[in-house]
Amino acid sequence: MTMTMTIRPGVLLCLAGMPFTGLADEAHQLDELTVYARPYGMQSLQHTATPVSILSGEELKNQQSNSIGETLANEPGVSASDFGQGSSRPVIRGLGGQRLQVMQGGISSMDISTISVDHAVSISPFNADQIEILRGPATLLYGNGASAGVVNIVNNRIPETLGEFETDLDYRHNTAAGSNTFAARVDGSQDSLAFHADFLTLESNNYEAQTGTIDNSEIDTTDVNIGGSWIGDRGFIGFSLGRYDSVYEVPLDADEPDERVFIDLKQTRVDFAGQLDKPLPGLQTLRLRGAHNDYEHTEFEGPGEPGTFFFNDEWEGRLEAAHVPLGSWSGVVGIQTRLRSFAAVGDEAFVPPAKLNSTGLFLLEDTDHGRWHFEAGARIEFQTIEPTATTGLDEIDHDTYSVSAGALYNLTDSLRAGVNIGRSQRAPALEELLATGPHLATGTFEIGDADLDEETVNSVDVSIERQDDTWSWKLNLFANHIEDFIFQQFEDRNGDGQADEVDETGALGGELLLTRFTQDDALFYGAEFETRYHTVFADRHHMDFRLFADLVRGQLEGGDDLPRITPARLGIGAVYSQGPWRADADIVNVFEQNDTAELETGTGGHILVSAGLGYDFPVGSATGRISLRGTNLLDEDARRHTSFIKDRAPLPGRSVMAGLRLTY
Repeated sequence: MTMTMTIRPGVLLCLAGMPFTGLADEAHQLDELTVYARPYGMQSLQHTATPVSILSGEELKNQQSNSIGETLANEPGVSASDFGQGSSRPVIRGLGGQRLQVMQGGISSMDISTISVDHAVSISPFNADQIEILRGPATLLYGNGASAGVVNIVNNRIPETLGEFETDLDYRHNTAAGSNTFAARVDGSQDSLAFHADFLTLESNNYEAQTGTIDNSEIDTTDVNIGGSWIGDRGFIGFSLGRYDSVYEVPLDADEPDERVFIDLKQTRVDFAGQLDKPLPGLQTLRLRGAHNDYEHTEFEGPGEPGTFFFNDEWEGRLEAAHVPLGSWSGVVGIQTRLRSFAAVGDEAFVPPAKLNSTGLFLLEDTDHGRWHFEAGARIEFQTIEPTATTGLDEIDHDTYSVSAGALYNLTDSLRAGVNIGRSQRAPALEELLATGPHLATGTFEIGDADLDEETVNSVDVSIERQDDTWSWKLNLFANHIEDFIFQQFEDRNGDGQADEVDETGALGGELLLTRFTQDDALFYGAEFETRYHTVFADRHHMDFRLFADLVRGQLEGGDDLPRITPARLGIGAVYSQGPWRADADIVNVFEQNDTAELETGTGGHILVSAGLGYDFPVGSATGRISLRGTNLLDEDARRHTSFIKDRAPLPGRSVMAGLRLTY
């Protein structure tokens, strides 16, 4: 089914004002939710001007998939890139890659997933307690890689509180790929010591799409982590150690049927964290978080045929100091530093080896005055990229400056409106500055530009929302004018009016599109709407309804559409629960996308229908849950417009997931 639709803000406002039958006359306030991606002491979701949403609990369990991108793909304003089952990153409001930071506990994933769309994020969504989505620029807190937003995975690998012993075991089988996933987790404490351990193994065969088997799409992933903390009256100190291994295949290219490409990814990561309350006069808390990462992956053209080796050795740390209130203002001052050594060797080493050093200083303050809540902040960051001597390139320096301000006004106890404005800058990434060579994953020959300027994002977010435990809704309207937006432009060296195709040496006559990183002003704008309604009937039957819609447009200053922009979507769902039983169903209509860039093909619309059934039962002192969940029940030929390989790797077809979960 293919449809065209334009979502206008006025239509969404009308939806927001629709009455729901049986709505309680008196609003009941929800418990305050904690946003761990915010500084300590400023983590209340109800007192945050930045657009934030949290995925947790049973909703998170239902959405968990092979990757972070797929797990979040149906959140308002969020889509995903994908390169088969093994690689998928979130896309927020049409922007991803170098502009979107994926973090674990406030520290970046420290992989190389931003360099190429076939590179996986080295963080699994399984065993997460919650996933936080910060829409819009978050550069004040997290620097250059967060000009589009932040996705933060919270998983308690470094415990901060003492708790009872708990074990969680989760097994799932999916029919579309014959996959088996087993996740285990243990948390507990003894005296002043808290500990955590988790384990994941995932094995998946080639998956089935509506068009048939997608060959060369298998996955084999293992993720093992242990952590512990000493927790005292004035704070804590702790660490975690993790090992992530994943071998995943890249779906076959019809033009290269003999190249059975796969990637062998290995990462060892050590995290450390600590907090001290009242460390010095004038300070409420001092909080430290850091990590070291040893990452490598090898790209194979076929069994026993390594083609390219990628290495990334990285340190990242941040120190935040929360000061005592100054008048009515509370806030934090902090410093963040990052040291990165990157190298690539082999056939597809299109980015030369280089070192990146960056240091950022930031300040974030907030205050309340009656019904008003105000926020203001600033950040200055210094980035230096040092190419290796063999490249003959000079050191590249960029200084970026970011400021933002926001306000919330509580119209009633449950209704509030807000605005957030900002000016944030992003320094060019390694590949944008230094790329020179064939990038086979995207079918391009890329040429960087060491003279690129910083991107400057002028952003405005306007929101109005109602929050209580019966009926909640939220409408976000946003616009981002990006000065010196960095993008890849097709080259026409021979002057025939067409993009040149070159071989792997850059000579005319091959099959790779010749592209160069360049800059122009761009405009991104759109809207997101979500409403949830909860009702109870016959004292024990619970029903929850959800409706969401989103729309984003991305264009260059001259009016040309940008490539791979997320199409408009409209979704509706319901959850029923009674005693040990739970059932849910969702329908998401993804509309066709014909607002395309030059040489980009459009994507037809599709409807994704899913439904699930769960039953809880006692197992001695434990609680068990057995579940069934069907996805793409209409067996649609669904192709994601944000994917570079949408033509050869559509989304999985009709499938059923059977799961068993035990909690002690």
